[in-house]
Amino acid sequence: MYGHGVLCLLVFSVFSARVAGQVQQQLLNKLVCIEHEECGSCLSAASHCRWCADPYYSSAAPRCNDDETLVTTGCSQAMIQRPEKPVWVVAENNSLQDMQLGSQESVVQIQPQRIKLSLKPRETKKIKFSYRPAKNYPLDLYYLMDLTWSMKDDKETLVSLRDDLPTLLKNLTDNFRLGFGSFAEKPIMPFISVDERRRANPCSVEEEACEATYSFKHHLSLTNQVNEFINEVNTSSVTANLDNAEAQLDALMQVLTCGDRIGWSPRSRKIVILSSDGLLHTAGDGRLGGATRKNDEKCHLDEKGYYNEAATYDYPSIAQIYRLLDEYKVNVIFAVTESVKEHYDSLHQLLEDFTYVAKLESDSSNILKLVKTGYEDIVSVVDFEDDSSSGPVKVRYFTDCGVKGGQMIEATRCTGVGYGMTLNYEAHVALDACREFVRSSQTIRISESQLGQDSLTLEVDIQCGCKCEGDLQKDMSMTCPANSHLVCGVCQCNKGWSGPSCDCSIEDENASTELMAQCREPNTTRAIACSGVGDCLCGKCDCDRGYSGRYCQCKTCEISLENGIECGGVGRGVCVCGQCACSEGWSGEACDCTSRNDTCSAPGGNDICSGHGDCVCGRCECGSANEDGSRYSGMFCETCATCDNPLCAHAEPCVSCHLNTTCTDLCSIGSVNYTVTEEMQDTETMSEQDILCILRREEDSLECEYKYSYTAVKQSAVAMKIVIRSKDCFQPTSAKIMTSGFIIMACVIAGGIFVILAIKSAQVVSDRRAYAKFVKEAQESRKNMQELNPLYISPISEFRLPDSFPRDKHD
Repeated sequence: MYGHGVLCLLVFSVFSARVAGQVQQQLLNKLVCIEHEECGSCLSAASHCRWCADPYYSSAAPRCNDDETLVTTGCSQAMIQRPEKPVWVVAENNSLQDMQLGSQESVVQIQPQRIKLSLKPRETKKIKFSYRPAKNYPLDLYYLMDLTWSMKDDKETLVSLRDDLPTLLKNLTDNFRLGFGSFAEKPIMPFISVDERRRANPCSVEEEACEATYSFKHHLSLTNQVNEFINEVNTSSVTANLDNAEAQLDALMQVLTCGDRIGWSPRSRKIVILSSDGLLHTAGDGRLGGATRKNDEKCHLDEKGYYNEAATYDYPSIAQIYRLLDEYKVNVIFAVTESVKEHYDSLHQLLEDFTYVAKLESDSSNILKLVKTGYEDIVSVVDFEDDSSSGPVKVRYFTDCGVKGGQMIEATRCTGVGYGMTLNYEAHVALDACREFVRSSQTIRISESQLGQDSLTLEVDIQCGCKCEGDLQKDMSMTCPANSHLVCGVCQCNKGWSGPSCDCSIEDENASTELMAQCREPNTTRAIACSGVGDCLCGKCDCDRGYSGRYCQCKTCEISLENGIECGGVGRGVCVCGQCACSEGWSGEACDCTSRNDTCSAPGGNDICSGHGDCVCGRCECGSANEDGSRYSGMFCETCATCDNPLCAHAEPCVSCHLNTTCTDLCSIGSVNYTVTEEMQDTETMSEQDILCILRREEDSLECEYKYSYTAVKQSAVAMKIVIRSKDCFQPTSAKIMTSGFIIMACVIAGGIFVILAIKSAQVVSDRRAYAKFVKEAQESRKNMQELNPLYISPISEFRLPDSFPRDKHD
């Protein structure tokens, strides 16, 4: 009997606790609604909140409540305002299409093209779209050349390429057009000589004739006739100036703003090749010569194509050029000589999204190669942008960068993109909160940053208000005081007015005692208006940051660390006077504790916390110990001090793939996705979440040891993030022994050879010394024998026949 009683008591306690929890949840659900006094804020508070728009509804009951309560308290169903139904319509969805012959309008590079959707506060919607670079996309190429005296040879080189230039462009695209312009310097002192003879012929010092100095001249509008381009280059004349800096930015400004004269196509990839061997003037330099007015970013070309306001307007600033490059979607290839390349590299860092710097030979002989390389570099980069900054809606991007089977990683920019590659994107469109509780809309245009012609347009219906807000007051017997109007059944003060009768201006600092009393929380011992954390304006509290409620009595709810949204956002919970009311399946102070346990399974495995711990709020708490007493650790309790780490072994193929440069930074093994990067640094910089692994492999007869760390990340696309931190290479042990043996043998042989050579050298030296001594003694002996001894008798006898003795004629 005693055991049965305890069991009954236990069951009753559990039942009581569950009932108490349900009652508390119901209470929180009501509290989140009833504190709101306007329809828009009411419907935005939670999905179950409703608003009674009946002007004759009993004022004793809150107008913002759940459906059941409003009907019970006398609000008719027809007057209850409910959240609007979600909107999701794909309004335009043409298939991806390459360039068709003779029709630029047929090309489609992004799909879909237009979507209509709705967003509620703290709601996020995912939009999938695809992008594929079209083959034979039109190319408008404008050649902007420095025609000062030092570039004379370069002009002649360009003319000599009349046959190779069209072949090169044909290999890039079948649809290309060429234009030509030149620049020099502002024709004002101190940039040129003001002597009349030198002004008319600035090349007189070289005893040659050339054209008077000009800032920019447009020679040829964009055309597909290559011969016209070559002829214009050939017939153009060089000029000269005094300093080594030219008017590149003046010329670039006119090329960008004079679209009608240049002939830019609305649907084309626009590239300017700017070749020069000089530095460039920037904003402020023009004031030295009297060009004091700020550049007006307008076209100023006369009938002959000259920039005729060079002496009036200063050089453009880098910021102006950047803004116009972005607006007109134009890319610039700076083809410059080695002497000034460093200067243009610095400029490229400021204009990185739209420029490319290449080294130009002194005679421009490699210009075609630079055009090809620069073009391929520009078209291989795809980067998306949007104009959502003007409204409350924000957009985040995830993409696979065209990797087949790859998962989505958060990025807008992809490199190494080629024709035929389809890039899959996912845009996360979110509305954190309502700026004003009124119905509104926002149009967002998502486009590729370097083209801009093809785009995805999002027409977002921001559901922060109610349908009844625009209704006119039908019953004239229901009148509102001055400075107010009827909105959704209640009199609402006009903007700038407040108080029970809307007769208090918010700008009035001298609020009456009665209005101040309305800012004090009733039935409390505190007599401070707005709980001391706000200002009382005409009977209403204007709360400080971090506080809310009618009397500023509520603190802001906890923010989820996972997504940065109060109470975790839609679907997780709502804020009720400083406390999060969590939805089913979620708990915790910020409703970021989930009852799911799939996040506790390691990539490539199915065991919860690797069988060595418990899953609490979607995270592993390692509790079990290894056989030798060491405890498990890691995000999935996968490792310990004396055991092998299975995730290290699982990640090794991706590390090897990255080291072999046979895969991109994104690597997939089965259904698990990794990102691999290299940050060669000490392992001391690792965070507590990073787990260290070691990979050994042979490279060029050396054994290399790579230390890398992995971190589990909570993204739907990527499961693990790998960072390679260090590399140490050495010879294998067997190779060391063999090498040491060879070294010893070599040393012994070398020592023996040295000893033999030393002995042989000593013998040679000794023999040479003996021989030298012998030669010396012989020389001394011969010297002494030069005088004959008087006692010496020669053994030689001599006989001579008389001359008269007859001789044989044959002798």
